[in-house]
Amino acid sequence: MATFQSLGLSQALTAELARIQIHTPSDIQAQACPPLSERRDAWLSAPTGSGKTLAYLLPLLNQIEVDTTDLQVVVLAPTQELAVQIHDCIRQLDATGNLAIRSQLLIGNASAKRQKEKLKQKPHIVVGSCGRMLELGRIGKLKLHKCRAVCIDEADNLLAEDHIEDLEALLKMMPRDRQLVFASATEKSDTFRIAESLGKAVQWIRGQAIVSEVEVEHFYIESSFHRKTDTLGKLLLHLQAARALIFTHRNITAEEIDEGLDKYELGHTVLHGGMSKFDRQMALKQFRKGTATVLIASDIAARGLDIKGLTHIINFDLPTLSDDYIHRAGRTGRMGAAGMAISIVTEEDAKIVQRYERDLHITVQAIDL
Repeated sequence: MATFQSLGLSQALTAELARIQIHTPSDIQAQACPPLSERRDAWLSAPTGSGKTLAYLLPLLNQIEVDTTDLQVVVLAPTQELAVQIHDCIRQLDATGNLAIRSQLLIGNASAKRQKEKLKQKPHIVVGSCGRMLELGRIGKLKLHKCRAVCIDEADNLLAEDHIEDLEALLKMMPRDRQLVFASATEKSDTFRIAESLGKAVQWIRGQAIVSEVEVEHFYIESSFHRKTDTLGKLLLHLQAARALIFTHRNITAEEIDEGLDKYELGHTVLHGGMSKFDRQMALKQFRKGTATVLIASDIAARGLDIKGLTHIINFDLPTLSDDYIHRAGRTGRMGAAGMAISIVTEEDAKIVQRYERDLHITVQAIDL
């Protein structure tokens, strides 16, 4: 069995991992550390909650030369919440200051003036949004000419057509031989081909799946389109869920559900991209602390968020792709705990559920209230 020492991590980094009770590398960490330590370009594919963030952070942090003032590593994320989560992970690793790694968060909806001022402290690693980094890079405040590695988390999002232009512009500010790492919870060959065009001999590293029928049970409940919110409310009352995450496609749908659930007197809150940074932070805080037991979230806002102890995943809007379904379902039923994934299905959705069963070799059972 691999150890962090055998993977080549420094004694200081291994000690910090032990301090936060991480003693053994996960499957994706054991697979990713050797090639990333050799500065190879790679695509890491592993479910949320499998240790994917540390799988790329550990080898990249291990290579940082703390005695220099150069910015050496950039981590990009599609949402502010995910960027904050990644940055918090770095800060937790170096809470004692023993690693002496300077890091900075660079996201939109935050004071650009304050960010420019803090960049004078010469961070070794920055985490944030492509848009804000591009803005700071173009005015010469973010100096990327000595950057050694860039990691693109939730890469399938940032490699999409509406983001790729900004990403390519940012990469052009870095050395041509910089290391390029992509991370994603899903496997999409068309997106991987785009990654191959940006990197050099990109190695695809697949982490061990964590979803199994033993840990996650799959269900669906039928509803007419116009009664879906009422069906959801009755379902939540029936389940008495300790911690349920509801997925929607659109911001407005999340808002409508939030209003529609008021009459059921459930402890619920909402998270979507149209909310202010403060409101999103408050929603996550309420859900994580248990003040709210139901979180209604849009796909984009929930991307990459690792929320512990989820008992139920409910698809108010069904994902079209089977990979996206199993990615959502994989947020519950972890570490041997039981979990449930439930889809609210209209007549038009029936074929999608059948596709999940066929593609994923699972059984999705019907339930009635």
